[in-house]
Amino acid sequence: MASILDNYRVLGVSVGAGIADITASYKRLCRIYHPDINDDPASEEQMKIINAAYSVLREKLRREAAMRERTAFSRAARRYAGPEARAGGSDASRAGNVTEKEAFSVLQNYFKALITYDYSGAYDFLSNYDRRNITRDSFILWRASVSRLFPMREFSVDGRSTAASVELSDERIIPARKFAVRVTEEDLIEHTMSSGEVDKLVINENGICKVFLGYKNVGDLTRTFDERFEDGKKQHVAKRFDEYYDGLYPEYDMHSSTGMRRAVMRELYRHKRFGGKLTFAVISIKAEGIAEAGQAELLRSAARTINSSLRETDIPAYLGDGIFAVLFVELRKKNADEIIARLADAIKANAGEQLGRKADIEKAYQSWSDNGLADIDALNKVLVKFRKKL
Repeated sequence: MASILDNYRVLGVSVGAGIADITASYKRLCRIYHPDINDDPASEEQMKIINAAYSVLREKLRREAAMRERTAFSRAARRYAGPEARAGGSDASRAGNVTEKEAFSVLQNYFKALITYDYSGAYDFLSNYDRRNITRDSFILWRASVSRLFPMREFSVDGRSTAASVELSDERIIPARKFAVRVTEEDLIEHTMSSGEVDKLVINENGICKVFLGYKNVGDLTRTFDERFEDGKKQHVAKRFDEYYDGLYPEYDMHSSTGMRRAVMRELYRHKRFGGKLTFAVISIKAEGIAEAGQAELLRSAARTINSSLRETDIPAYLGDGIFAVLFVELRKKNADEIIARLADAIKANAGEQLGRKADIEKAYQSWSDNGLADIDALNKVLVKFRKKL
């Protein structure tokens, strides 16, 4: 029977890696060994081993997380039991003393509702003070506004808390527990993930634990998040349009060398992070002895042929001087030569008989898979013979 260490080795992660790293490595291996992608007969057996290792580690991490929660609860209950409970009094529950365990549970449930977009359910965990100042509809509107800008992806509540108190406007002082909550959010404008700790209070209201926000009016917060989201979205869209038109070769309805470089950089980043297969192909068309108008028509015909022959995931570009480049995403190396040769033949066939006879078409390509990371320098090596560069 394989040891637990073997499962880490199969997935290529270090011992003690978190679920995010394990899942990312699992997906990367799937893109290599899945039978739908890899024709090697041994890939099916390898995929079974990978699936088994992933299942074992995922279940192990779930059990460990559950054990940590139970341990935090049990320690908290012993450490922060109320004075009546420590004295052995039987009136502890009737007096409304709530342990850290209960406060922890309420805060966990509150954040679980937020992360699943159940804002109405989250509202039920708020204190009476918050409910007097924030209606259910206002709370839902505010949380929806926040999630449009920074949707929550993960959270973790520290099992330990510190004693605190809340002083209300009517001069009442209510006991509370302060927890550190680590929240991971996505910035939808910048397409980045960020994590940070926030302090959250749980107060004891008449013996019942409730989450305390302390806001009197969420209307201003709602407007602030909505305005930031709309402004950021407009800037983002305008920036993307500018980048698109700056990198476009409009005559041929494809990227210029500037746009190609930008698109290639994006795909190479995904390739390095998630794996996969890339093929960079170059097709050079020389039409000596043909009138200038005929040469222009030949290039337009070639561009139409290339555009109509590609999938949505492939990236075509015109680099000038009769040179076209294509980045094929998820194209196996053994199929690259055949596909590019067929593309060159189609360009000749669609160019017309006279142009086809006089047009000289050269081609070159290079492929990468997960075994070798591609970069711009490697792509430029393909372009050296054509005296071009991205």
